Order: sequence, then C-alpha cells, then structure tokens
Amino acid sequence: MKKTLKVTYVLTLTLVLTTFGCNNDDEGSINEVIVNDEISVQNLNVTIDENPTNGQTIGMVETEGGGVLSFSIASQTPTGALSINSITGELTVADVTLFDHEVNPVLTAIIAVAGAENSGTVTINLNDLNEIGVQDLTVAIDENPMNGQNLGTVQVDGNGPLSFSIETQTPAGAISIDESTGELTVADATLFDYETNPIIIATISVDDAESPATATINLTNLNEVTLQDAVESIDENPTNGQIVGTVQTSEGVGVNFNITSQSPAGALNIDANSGELSVADAALFDFETNATITATITADGAINPATVIIDVNNIDEIGDFNYGGVIFWLDGNGGGLVCDIVDQVNPTPNQGIGWSIGTNTNTGATGQNIGTGQANTTAIINNHGAGVYAAALCDNSTSAGYSDWYLPSLFELSEIYLNLATVNNTSLANGGTEIIFFYYWSSTEVNTDQARIMVNNGGVASQVKNNSGAFVRAIRTFTNI
Repeated sequence: MKKTLKVTYVLTLTLVLTTFGCNNDDEGSINEVIVNDEISVQNLNVTIDENPTNGQTIGMVETEGGGVLSFSIASQTPTGALSINSITGELTVADVTLFDHEVNPVLTAIIAVAGAENSGTVTINLNDLNEIGVQDLTVAIDENPMNGQNLGTVQVDGNGPLSFSIETQTPAGAISIDESTGELTVADATLFDYETNPIIIATISVDDAESPATATINLTNLNEVTLQDAVESIDENPTNGQIVGTVQTSEGVGVNFNITSQSPAGALNIDANSGELSVADAALFDFETNATITATITADGAINPATVIIDVNNIDEIGDFNYGGVIFWLDGNGGGLVCDIVDQVNPTPNQGIGWSIGTNTNTGATGQNIGTGQANTTAIINNHGAGVYAAALCDNSTSAGYSDWYLPSLFELSEIYLNLATVNNTSLANGGTEIIFFYYWSSTEVNTDQARIMVNNGGVASQVKNNSGAFVRAIRTFTNI
C-alpha cells in the first residue's frame, strides 16, 4: 500500500512539472517583445523661430538599422505640441500656440520606435522674434471732411522698421495710409457722407505683425447747408452798390458768406450775413469788355460752393458798333441813329458828289432837326428821280445788309461831329474810314440853289447844290424795342 502511494506522488509531480514547463514555453512564444539590438534611435536637436504654422515640419527622427519601423511620441513637454508620422518619423507642429518663446523657450519629446534598443530625445529651441502687435483704431469725425484730412495713426507694440498697408476697406477707396507711419487720411471726401456711410471700416496690416488691426471711423451727422448756384443779369454801366442778387441756401440760412474767387477781380461785394451780391466796381460791368462776370461763393457750414454767373446786358451806347454802323445818337427810348463806317462814293472814278443833278429846283427838303433826314431824303429823290447825287447814293446803299440808309439832316450831321473822335475810332476798329469833316452834305435845303454843309471846324455853311466838292456819309434809324 505505501509503495503504491509513492508511485502515485511521483507520477503526479512529474505531470505537474511537465504541464508547467509546457505552459511557460507557450507564453514566451506569444507575449514576449523581441528586442532588436540592431535598431538605434538618434536624438534630434533643432532651433526654429517661434510662432510657426500648424503642420510645419520640424525635422526627422533618424534611426540606425533597417526594417519596418513604427514611431510614436512616448512623452512631450508641453503636451500636444508635436505630432509624428508613425512610418517616417517626421515631426510637425501640432499646436502653434505652444511655440511661444515667452512661454516655452524649449520644447522636448521622447520618441519611441518599436523593437529599438533605445528611445530618442527631441529638443526644440525657439528663437525669440521681435513680435509686433497692431492696435485697433476707433475715431469719430464730422461728415464732409476735406481730402487729405488726418484721421488718426495706427499704433503698434514693438520696434523696428514698419510697413503699413490697407488690406480691405468699406467703402472702397475712402481712406489712404502712410506706409511708413500708419497715418490714415481721407482719400475720397465724397464717401464720408453720414447718410450713405455712417461708419467706415478698414483692415490694416503691418509686416511681421501677429494679426491685422481694424480701423473704425464713425461719422457725425451735420446739419448740412447747400448753396445754390445762380444766374443773374444786369444792364451794363450800373452804379456802385447796385444790388445784383442774393445767394440762396437749402436751409434758408447761411453764416459768413465769402467770395473765394471772381472774374474779373474786384467786380462784386457780398454781404457776409445775407449773401446779397452788389456792384463793387461799376467800370467792370461793361458788355464790350466783360460780357459775363462769374464768382465762387462759400459759406460756413455749407457742403458745397456756389457758382454765380452774371450776364451783363448790352446797352446801346455812343460809339457802339451795332445796327450796321456806329451809334452816334440815342433817343432815350431804346432807339437812335447810326452812321456808316465808310463814305458813299461816286461810282464813276475821280468824280465828286453833288447835292442835286441838272437844274437846281426847290425840293421842299427843309427839315434840319434830328429825325427829319429820312423825310428830306425822300423829298429830294421824289423831285430829282434817278441819278448819282448825295441823297440817291444814301438811299440806294445796302451797307451791312441794311437798305434804309438816308442823307442826314443838318442837326443829325452835327451830332456826328459832336462825337467825331468816338465815331472815327469805332469806324477804324471795324475796317472803316475816318470822317475828315472838310465838307459833308446834309439833306437840309436852304433855297432853290443852295443846301447846308458842315465844315471841318463844326461850322455850318451853305453850298451850291450842284457843286460836287463835298463828301457823303449815310445814316439810318434803329430801335431795339
């Protein structure tokens, strides 16, 4: 019985040992990590600038030894800063905010490679950059500024050369910036209108800055006054102080009206409170010299200047070249007399002009006052008929396109003499000839044989009608009514 028990114990121990030995062999073949002493991981030490970009490559973890490799980050400080490609060992930036020299001047990581005999240490040293921070700018200004007006200066934190630029702005083209100083100015004043753009916004960038800045310009609404352009008219030769007109405003009010320019200079005055325009220098209101007078008017609080145009009306004056000749007499009612700018001549060369032809007769042309020359001429022609004589040459003239010329009466001829210098100047200026006043026929008859002439001293004489030694200058009547 004891022998049998002994055999049983031996068999049991052998079985247990055998079973235990088999179990140890199986575990070794399944769970044991085989260390390949042929793979070695190298350390990596790099230096980069702070503030990189996410995904930026930092470097490659190198190994010695071959085969299929599997890289991983065993630990890193600070956590989450790095990523690694498990196949290639390429290290990249995972969280750019952790690459800040002021917070983390050095970043480290332990890199593991499956089957390697060691782990690698990665050390990343960050360069401290001269970081520039750009400050937002908010200002308020009145609407309707001037182009070039200063709006403010974009401020920065940091030193060194700066380069400012406008990335975007709304509305486009409203502001400009000095690229060296960051000074903002008005580029297009028409866009600074509260009713259209109460707020103007721009994004400002600076080279090497961490982020752009926002410039906000708030416009203040003004009580805007608009000046109205005006066209006025005035007769030439007014009097100093004569009222021309008044500059009107949209609000019916204005403060401190001012003439900023006028042509000709010195022609106008303006009442600073009412905007009333008046004649400052009447001599400049001459149609022949300044047919139009212009002025630019401004007023405090007005958003625009006003342009005033003053048309100077031509008033008939002695010496004016109009109505076919030179005005030498005015009737005061919009009419008067003009004389031709040249003498009438005998169509036969070297022949003078007589008052009559053939036998002298009494024609009844005895009118001598102003206004009787036409009747005298008609009476003479009715008596003499066709021919070459003073009244007929005047009556047949079509000078300057007019056909109502006649021989002047004695007093009409006298008016020409009274304004002789003016008449001659205008005649010469318009291609005519002077009146010499040696002898000029009038249409005034003295008697059957004689008619009145005017001599060069302004005197009056009588001359035999058929004498051909006198000159002839035709006149005509005009009216502008």
